[in-house]
Amino acid sequence: MISSSVLGVGLGYRAPLHDKILEERDHIDFLEAISDQFLFAPPEKMDRLMEIGRSIPVIPHSLSFSVGTAETINSTYLSKNASFVRAVDPPWFSDHLCMTKVAHVDLGSLTPLWFTEEVVETVVRNVKTIRQEIPSPQFLLENITYYVPLPGSELTEAEFITEVLDKTDSGLLLDVNNVFVNSRNLGYDPYQFLSEIPLDRVVQVHIAGYVEEEGLTIDTHDCAVSDDVWDILKYVVKNSPVKGISLERDSQYPEFPVMLEELDHARRILTLR
Repeated sequence: MISSSVLGVGLGYRAPLHDKILEERDHIDFLEAISDQFLFAPPEKMDRLMEIGRSIPVIPHSLSFSVGTAETINSTYLSKNASFVRAVDPPWFSDHLCMTKVAHVDLGSLTPLWFTEEVVETVVRNVKTIRQEIPSPQFLLENITYYVPLPGSELTEAEFITEVLDKTDSGLLLDVNNVFVNSRNLGYDPYQFLSEIPLDRVVQVHIAGYVEEEGLTIDTHDCAVSDDVWDILKYVVKNSPVKGISLERDSQYPEFPVMLEELDHARRILTLR
């Protein structure tokens, strides 16, 4: 099932940007809110988000479903996410195609998965659990960065993503910055990778910035979107049914008009397809 809602171009909600977002809400089509920051927060924090949410759609983006972990999904975390989704009433919600815990130990990061049939089945089982608790709206999975090839994989990343999306009937949150970062660090053609994944399942796209450090390209979300990533975004928009593009910026915030210009650039790309 592919969402029919076209949201446009949005921004990741960050508390330090709250007042500016409220002032400039007419220039922001939607907000992507990190669910984990609200699930156990004081009611006032949720109230501040909903203050904006009355005029801008809010898309929940979770960090800790850990769909690739062999253990079952934490029931409290799942129930809290279900309540958050109901509260903001979005056209879709998302998490990452990764693991964030092993044997109930929090890894503290988005950790890549082995690309095997066994892990595919683990993801399928966990997504089924999520969908039983949150049957609607549409659920998306996001591709992540990883910095070394994983030994013991039976599938390519593209084959793995394709199988998971097909067997779970999930949409794809395609992070084009992650595609570029992985292509640089792992030595492949990003456009070849894109040709091998089901772009027809793309619902949302992330754009962000990266830095180069000691020969490594690092996904940082603390600088401007690069020309290489803009070019990949243009390709994806032309070849997939993108419903929303969102800018991720986590720190070192520039003047707010600078971020609005990045949103406008993305909006021009989206409307010219």
